[in-house]
Amino acid sequence: MKLNFKARSWHTWGSLILALPILIVGASAIFIAHKKALGTDEVTVNAKWLPGYQTQAYQAAQLEPRATLTTAAGTTWVGTQQGLFRLDGERLVEETALAGTPVRAIAEAPFGRVLAAKSGIWLEQDGQWQRTLKGDAWNAFARADGSVVVAIKDKGLVSSADGKKWAQDPALTAALAASATQLPDKPLTLGKLIMDLHTGQAFFGKDGEWIWIDLVGLAMCLLALTGVYMWWRAEKRKAALAAG
Repeated sequence: MKLNFKARSWHTWGSLILALPILIVGASAIFIAHKKALGTDEVTVNAKWLPGYQTQAYQAAQLEPRATLTTAAGTTWVGTQQGLFRLDGERLVEETALAGTPVRAIAEAPFGRVLAAKSGIWLEQDGQWQRTLKGDAWNAFARADGSVVVAIKDKGLVSSADGKKWAQDPALTAALAASATQLPDKPLTLGKLIMDLHTGQAFFGKDGEWIWIDLVGLAMCLLALTGVYMWWRAEKRKAALAAG
């Protein structure tokens, strides 16, 4: 039996089968590149119907603890990848204001409790949590003078004496800038180069990598959609010839 290998046929059917995954990857890449502008991290969705969210491993990893704090008043808070919880006896009670928000650190200051989360800096006073600065916060540290310092992405180290008004800490920012000029260039590893080529940072820098992601994402979407269209046209032509 001779194998009748038709490259065009294989290409057509392969493209058709993979069109949906390629389209999803291309479109999602564009959304990821513009997630700050679109605010996708602020929008909650119900996607538990997807198979990947129904596995036992996913369910077991829902509460990944990242931080904890027992206040002077005796209240214990636990920050997790899925939000903030208060210890009530032997069970955890979810804080609805931070539901689904990854929490990285919690600190106590004279003016209240400060929380560093993926959605920004949060302040708790009189049992109420409110966000006082947007951003991607990673750490919170209470100073002896009563102020709090938080590390936040793209803004560096910010400090506040009341938890509501935040600004770059002048002393720490100046020290970091002075030290950076004296340090040797960080060696570039092959792994980092490959990642930067993949994301486009090697061509456009960190602030412009969205250009590369948009180009690749749009190209993938275009190839997927035109591939399906070409298959549809071919099938339609075959049907017309068969009917004629």
